[in-house]
Amino acid sequence: MTTFSTLRRVCAAQPHAEPERKWGNVDTFLVRRRMFAILVLDARGRPNDLWFKVDAERFLELTDRPGIRPAPYLARAGWVAIGDPSRFALAELRPLIERSHRLVVAGLSMKVQRALGFDPQRRPPARAARIVTAARPADAGGGPRPAGLATTPRLLSSRG
Repeated sequence: MTTFSTLRRVCAAQPHAEPERKWGNVDTFLVRRRMFAILVLDARGRPNDLWFKVDAERFLELTDRPGIRPAPYLARAGWVAIGDPSRFALAELRPLIERSHRLVVAGLSMKVQRALGFDPQRRPPARAARIVTAARPADAGGGPRPAGLATTPRLLSSRG
């Protein structure tokens, strides 16, 4: 069983983590003003939810599990919400929070990463979607194709 005080300690223990209370009832944990974890509190100040960023490849896997859902307002950026973190073991949540922290750090400029003492990483892709090239069928209408453009780009997402 994981308590919110334990989750606060795990979040605060991340390198260069800065806790900040936002919007009256939300405890956030940031690296250089970029959030990597959120604890949402109810009207009485008791924690309700834990939100954090996940890899695009793991988003669907995690949100298919009971108790984990896309985070309101932040799902498009790859965030998930856990309504009752006490149902999950700390051994399961700690690596997810640590990975969220690493994803946010990787989104900082390389200069800032170096200044904070991290080994600079390239930015993670903004979305799970990527552009691939698909051959255009010969009978597909639309008129002549410009010279040198033999294929049509199409968007593929991680949702298949």
